[in-house]
Amino acid sequence: MIDSFLILIVIAALMASLITAPLGCIGLWNGLAFFGETLAHASLLGICISVLLHLPYAYGAIAVCLIIAYFIGKNTSAQSDVALAVISATCLSMSILVISVVPETHLSPDILLFGDLLGTNINDIWLLGIALLVFVAFLIKFWPAILITSFDADLAHVQGYPSKKIRMLMLLAYAVAMGIVMKMLGALFAPALTIIPAAASSYRAKKPSQMIIYAITISCFSSISGIGLSFYFDFPVGPTIICICTLTLVILKSTQTHCKN
Repeated sequence: MIDSFLILIVIAALMASLITAPLGCIGLWNGLAFFGETLAHASLLGICISVLLHLPYAYGAIAVCLIIAYFIGKNTSAQSDVALAVISATCLSMSILVISVVPETHLSPDILLFGDLLGTNINDIWLLGIALLVFVAFLIKFWPAILITSFDADLAHVQGYPSKKIRMLMLLAYAVAMGIVMKMLGALFAPALTIIPAAASSYRAKKPSQMIIYAITISCFSSISGIGLSFYFDFPVGPTIICICTLTLVILKSTQTHCKN
């Protein structure tokens, strides 16, 4: 009989994949491959603030991610790789300082960096479920605008789409998703689960909707396989999932190159 604890972890991982994989595709289309890492590191600072204010982790993580996303969305210069790297490093450093200086936080850097998927509880499932429903509604309502804004913002403006508003909404959706999955996957693996499946799917997909479907499939497969292998061989869950994602990417890339030759 399958343990209910394991079922809870699998459900959480699959729901996280359903959110992060499409966002990874949108991030790649908009040249924001480093944006997820920036938000992940920013969410660490939010978690520290939540602990100091005796609030659930997700509250502070989402709040700080939204502030960073809004700032980046409003400032074009802040969207460069250099600016994202500076914001990322600063937030990460401030988080470690808070943990070191304020012992009352009782936070482990290992959990913040590598996540605590095994500590998933029913409240996390509810939060993921709400986020997933909102995200699906967002995609359905703004799908044409997201596509045209991602690939040709000028054309989107000509056709009457509010490209700046859509781009801001995409950044804010990214922020909320990263703030939620941070607790499970940590600052190192949350952005990886967002970008790697999307990058892997790009070697097979011929259109945007297909790319999202492939990315979700790769992410879900990697999550289930990673959880299974980690329980069987006593591996850490997060790194196992990401390694399977990367292996899938390498296989898809190599087979594509072979087919072209």
